Parts: sequence; structure tokens; C-alpha cells
Amino acid sequence: MKINLILLSLLCWSVMANATINNSVSNAETDSLVFYKGIIVDEFSGKPLAGVNVRYKKLPYQSEIGLLVTNEMGEFEAYFRARESYSIQINKDGYISLSEVIHPLEGADNDLNRTDIIKLKIGGVGSVLALNNLNFEQGKSKITSDSFEELNNLVNMLKDTPTMVIQLEGHTDFRGSPVKNLELSENRVQALKDFLVSNGIDKTRVLTKAFGGSQPLTQENTPEARAQNRRVEVRIISE
Repeated sequence: MKINLILLSLLCWSVMANATINNSVSNAETDSLVFYKGIIVDEFSGKPLAGVNVRYKKLPYQSEIGLLVTNEMGEFEAYFRARESYSIQINKDGYISLSEVIHPLEGADNDLNRTDIIKLKIGGVGSVLALNNLNFEQGKSKITSDSFEELNNLVNMLKDTPTMVIQLEGHTDFRGSPVKNLELSENRVQALKDFLVSNGIDKTRVLTKAFGGSQPLTQENTPEARAQNRRVEVRIISE
């Protein structure tokens, strides 16, 4: 009988000890903080976006509210309670606003650190997207192969938003014959439209407009300035 009482006492002590340990772990997890880093980038180019407004609220009662702004690397940082849920609202002019609900522990590592890359999509009628890596053979309308990566990004953007209509706007350097410059810009935007159509984009969704050298970004007469003036821009007509 005495042995049985000793075993029973040991068993009770073990259960109580485990319960204490489990409660301690549970309380620690409840009170733990996840270090959360968000990196906001342009969905089209992948470049980080500075100056993006990020608002967060703890759900469901919104008892914790914060406002953050991304730095030059497109980053914002916050500490979130591990077992809570938060709503995040992201806004930047020229981009479609984004709202998400996050559960901080999902995707966190063993040290309770979590990093998310958040992509913002160009949006808003009238928004203009610069094709910085679009190149043509000198004085011609033939697109060079080093342009294909950026153009494929444009194709994907249009496929992801099947109702979007864009206008391709061609510009040249202002030097030389205005008539020839206008013709060259017409041929270049048409070549770009042909590329998009050949990759599955309905031709009715791609408008074109040529300006020649009538709308330079700079009047400087340097090689860098002339290269800056030679460009094709994508204007969103409708979404």
C-alpha cells in the first residue's frame, strides 16, 4: 500500500509539473513578439518603393494601431504579437491600394523573425509606366534582345489584369527632322504593340500614340539627356 501511495504521489507530481511547464510555454508564446519586416516593391520592375504608407491594426478590436513609411530600400519594420492577427493597409500614389490580414507566426523562423516581399501593382487611370530597359537599334524600330525581360513583365501585367487598356506613347530625341522623328516614334510603338500581340495580348487593348521629339524630358544636349528623351511610356487608359 505504501509503495502504491508513493507511486501515486510521483504520478501526481509529474502531471502537475508538466502542466506548469506547458502553461509557462503557452504563456511565453502568447506574450512573444514576432519581428516583422516588409519589403515593398514595384510588381513590374521589382524595384523597392520608398515613401509607401503602411497602416496596421490588431484584430478584431483594433487595440493596436500603427502608421509606418517605407525607407529607400522599400522596407518597414514592426513587432507584432505572435498569436494575434493584424490587418495591413498599403497605399502609394499611382499604385493600387493593398489590404491584407497577416498572422505573424505564419512564415516566421525559430527566432520569431519574418520577412515578406509585398508587390504593388501600377494602377489608376492615367498612370504612366516608364519602360527603362526598352531599347531599339540605333535609328530603327527593331527591338533589341536585351529588352525582352522587361517586355515580358509588361505582357504578364496585362495578362494579370485582363480588362486593362494601355496606350504606348513613343518619344524621340528632339534633334533632326521633326517629320522623321515622328515617323520613327510611330514605328517604334507599333513594333512594341506587335510584340505584345504576338505574345497573346488582344490588339484592341493596346493603343498607340507618337510624339516624335515634341515632348523632351530635358533640353540638355548631352548623350545622357538624348538617351533619356528617347523613350516609350505606357499610359493606363482603363482598368
